[in-house]
Amino acid sequence: MTFQQTKKQILQWGGLTIFIYLIFVIAFPLIPYIHYGSLMLDMEMILRDQARWFIYVYMAGLLLLFYAFYKITKLTHEFSKQNAPAKSATLQSENKNSDGHRPSESNAVAGSATLQINTLKKHILSIGIISGIILLFLYPITALDVALYVVFARNWVLYGGNPFTTPPETFITDPYIHLTGEYVTKTSSYGPIWEIVASIPIRLDITEIASAIIATKIISLSAYLFMAWLIGWKWRQKNVSQVTALSFFALNPLVMLEAIGNGHNDMLMIAFITLGIVLFQNQKWIWATVALTIACLIKIPALIFMPIFGLAVITTADSFRSRLMRGLIVASIFLSLFFIFYRLMGPIPDVFAGVIDSFSRRSFSPAYALHVIVREINPEFAKAILANTRYVFLLIYIFILIQFMRKKLTLLEAGFVAYLAQIFLSNAFRIWYPLWLIPFAVLNLNSKTYWRVFLFSIAVQFSILSYYILWRWHWRYWEWGLTGPLSAYWNYFTIMTPFTVSWTFTLPFLADVIRLRSKRSHWVNMLD
Repeated sequence: MTFQQTKKQILQWGGLTIFIYLIFVIAFPLIPYIHYGSLMLDMEMILRDQARWFIYVYMAGLLLLFYAFYKITKLTHEFSKQNAPAKSATLQSENKNSDGHRPSESNAVAGSATLQINTLKKHILSIGIISGIILLFLYPITALDVALYVVFARNWVLYGGNPFTTPPETFITDPYIHLTGEYVTKTSSYGPIWEIVASIPIRLDITEIASAIIATKIISLSAYLFMAWLIGWKWRQKNVSQVTALSFFALNPLVMLEAIGNGHNDMLMIAFITLGIVLFQNQKWIWATVALTIACLIKIPALIFMPIFGLAVITTADSFRSRLMRGLIVASIFLSLFFIFYRLMGPIPDVFAGVIDSFSRRSFSPAYALHVIVREINPEFAKAILANTRYVFLLIYIFILIQFMRKKLTLLEAGFVAYLAQIFLSNAFRIWYPLWLIPFAVLNLNSKTYWRVFLFSIAVQFSILSYYILWRWHWRYWEWGLTGPLSAYWNYFTIMTPFTVSWTFTLPFLADVIRLRSKRSHWVNMLD
């Protein structure tokens, strides 16, 4: 396919993507829904009375978004493979030039190919930026965490309430306290750097809820642009071009809807994880340590990667003394920054109350689904499931570290598997958690990481429809359920958790099943 044909198709699919996001924003605008009395609205509540038909438009829109994402990624990869010989010719001619030989004509061809790739990168990023700007005005239809960020920041800046020691209920007269929902009695479980960053709009006198949410989303959009720059211009991998990796990140509906549309602070966390990995690749392991520590100070899940990274820093040294020094430096940077920032926010251990409390959350994970099922058979044994899944994860994590030290896993592979294990074995799951996989997938893009993330992204986006729509509109009042053999168990958590978890967490492995059946499948092996 020629450059013009590739560009035309990318722009067509990109235009469709932008149009769908615009339709979503028209259907679910931030204003007026964020001001809807004292209620925390969600997608189902907005649609239930007069626009139930739109759920089918939304589902079709999601499918088209993912198909457009797949098509653009495939187009960029195939075009990059076509131009790989030209790039190889460039390297050869540059080597000849360094020896004093006359430049080859392949320089002009390769220069044109590079220019074309850069043009495609700019188009892809432009599609992402336009989509991101549109999504700034989307009401957070699947999670209102961004409103919680704003309320914590308001309480801190306007009332002097430390988010790490003072729950929102302390300021009961605040007009937006209802947006904190179940977290009204809880302190912040986020990191001190996040709370500092989230307070910037309020300190700039952006205190009205809709304006503050948009400002907070702009922070996520800025992190998105920074990560896109790292992926598209600062990272190189063996078999996948920068433009393919960029399209995988910048146009992923999971990233667009959850990181920007819903404004989750995970976007800032994974941007700094990506920065740390890029710095480490460039032999700047001290600055990489700083970047990854900042990621941990944005949100605690970044901690999962730190031991793996620490081992990578140590094992790349060439002597025992050097390894010892590197280990001490990494540990001192991490511990000192961690202590300084948390101590600035209040007395230790009080500032960790929100983080500790977050470990007691229970919802929508495979471990929780198993607990729900076993609870109906043996309640006492069911309690042991949630109490011990963390130890199962710890054993798997130790195995990952051992495999990494044995060089059976690369740094990025170890990180990917560690976060996948955490997502599957945690006692609570949220649909934006697969964002944690993005840095390790996009920087090591192959068929396995591509399809794992692609299918997981689709699954989680449709899972919310199962919880919101299928139960509230249909199964909740289904006569067979209310009077049939499952009537004793016919309630939201007992029915919907095992049902939805079963397909949400198995769909990501569908590509592996297909691979076993057909090794030559181009659809599965697209990025190999």
